[in-house]
Amino acid sequence: MFAKNALVAAAALVVSVAAQAQSVSVYGNLDVAVGSFEDDLTNRVTKVESGVLDGSFLGFKGQEDLGGGLKAVFKLESAIGVDAGTTDSKLWQRTSEIGLVGSFGTVTVGNSLSLSALANHTQSPFSVLGQMGLGGALNFNPFQANSVTYTSKSYSGFSGAAQYGASETRGQDSIIALQGNYAQGPLAAGVTYTEGEKQSLWQFGGSFDLGAAKLFAQYAQANDYTTKDDVNSFHLGVSAPVGANGTALASWTHTTEENTWKADQLNVAYDYALSKRTGAYAGLMYTQIKPEGGDSKSGLSAAVGLRHAF
Repeated sequence: MFAKNALVAAAALVVSVAAQAQSVSVYGNLDVAVGSFEDDLTNRVTKVESGVLDGSFLGFKGQEDLGGGLKAVFKLESAIGVDAGTTDSKLWQRTSEIGLVGSFGTVTVGNSLSLSALANHTQSPFSVLGQMGLGGALNFNPFQANSVTYTSKSYSGFSGAAQYGASETRGQDSIIALQGNYAQGPLAAGVTYTEGEKQSLWQFGGSFDLGAAKLFAQYAQANDYTTKDDVNSFHLGVSAPVGANGTALASWTHTTEENTWKADQLNVAYDYALSKRTGAYAGLMYTQIKPEGGDSKSGLSAAVGLRHAF
């Protein structure tokens, strides 16, 4: 109840200040699917699930021209469980940031998308915020709280970003992330390094648009400083237009943890655009996990869904 009342109050507040800012937008995405899921690779359950192809959320963003090429910007996003009408216990847990944009690039402060999640999002055909996206053990957190993030402008296709996430707790490491990207024509490539919480993560990947299809690839390695174990992942993906309104998407991820387990994840989906904002989709998610020296477990989930962006 508190979250619901807070969301209504926040919406009213944003609308009330809209006249004072040069640009304020209300936007978001609703994604809900019904299907048969094997989440724990053991029991099959029929579910209505939110955020299968992409995350469901409500957002507010705006900017104000400060003159001299400088702009103030803000963004607030709250995740929504379309299946049950719920919101996160922390209202703006998805994004809450304010910043400045100028000739130097962009600086934001608050709770922002982590650079590791940004790499997973751009180096896969699926959204990192949907259940079919690349993530899991190779993502510190999708969103970095208590952060300061700098993103440079693009120079002949090259750009960079840096992020600092304060732990705000004695004895607990803060998180530092660095990212370098190149995007020019059909080619995009990037490298991301994240360190903190007694672990580190390297991500190397990119995409290439052939026209008839877009190819994605990523190699990632996570190092646990406590256990000394490494987690390695290879990810391949493809998206291809099918007719005037359809898109086929597929990805395969192979992950291994040293002397512990290995896993394979295969995701396939077909997304059909009913309009510029609305679409229908069907998807399959197959997972197989094999512990070192043990028997493998596998599960298959299938769902059909609707999405609407506004």
